[in-house]
Amino acid sequence: MEEKKTVTNLPANLASALCYAPFVGWIVALVMVLIEKNPEVKWHAVQGLLIGLGTWVLAMGLGLTVILAVLVPLIWVAGFILQLVLVVKAYQGEKLKLPLVSEWTDKLVKKIK
Repeated sequence: MEEKKTVTNLPANLASALCYAPFVGWIVALVMVLIEKNPEVKWHAVQGLLIGLGTWVLAMGLGLTVILAVLVPLIWVAGFILQLVLVVKAYQGEKLKLPLVSEWTDKLVKKIK
């Protein structure tokens, strides 16, 4: 069985998994959104960007409130764990559809094709 390659000459499952990598996944995802032709990798890249952005916005929003600021570390840890799960699933070739996020991902991927 021949592995699908990407524009970056990486196997599709590895390119998809890198889009979710904690701390640097948003950079990889942004690059993949801009240059990748493989629709599956592009889908993972868009979802990776949405998850990273959502985690960041939620943590910053809670951080602005004095009482809810104590939840910020929990948001970062939950986001980190979610990203690790998504890295593993993407590397295994699975598409983990998250509620709400995957709907936005589908819409965005259709717009940027």
